[in-house]
Amino acid sequence: MTTTFDLFGDLRWFAVPVATLAYFLLGAVWFTPLFGKAWDDAIGHRRVAGDRFSAAYYVVPLLSSLLVTVTMAALLARSGTEGLVDALALAVVVGLGVALAISVTNALTPHTPHPFRLGLITGGYHLIGIVVVTLLLALMTST
Repeated sequence: MTTTFDLFGDLRWFAVPVATLAYFLLGAVWFTPLFGKAWDDAIGHRRVAGDRFSAAYYVVPLLSSLLVTVTMAALLARSGTEGLVDALALAVVVGLGVALAISVTNALTPHTPHPFRLGLITGGYHLIGIVVVTLLLALMTST
């Protein structure tokens, strides 16, 4: 019987930092040049030139990217997923059924000016990020 510790020991740890960094960098692109203004508008925020975010604004998403990457690596290993098509299917199920669904639900607050826009922008990032992470893990561990 495989225990949780056995599962994490079976992961191809060399792929985790690469996939984590890809997810994190996707966020930098997603929430700045691609959807930064739409995201700001969705939460009712106005960026001012020269504004600086705290270190937590960068550290927390990096740690979250790591956690999602390790989780997807564990799901790939545990499910016996083989090949890119199966990896893509797993990523889409998790991305849509967990990340996008939770993002949209969490955005529905009375204080969010445009909750569905916020949920779709944030959830879309996580859906694409999970697909990228999972495909990278599958590619790097298919030896």
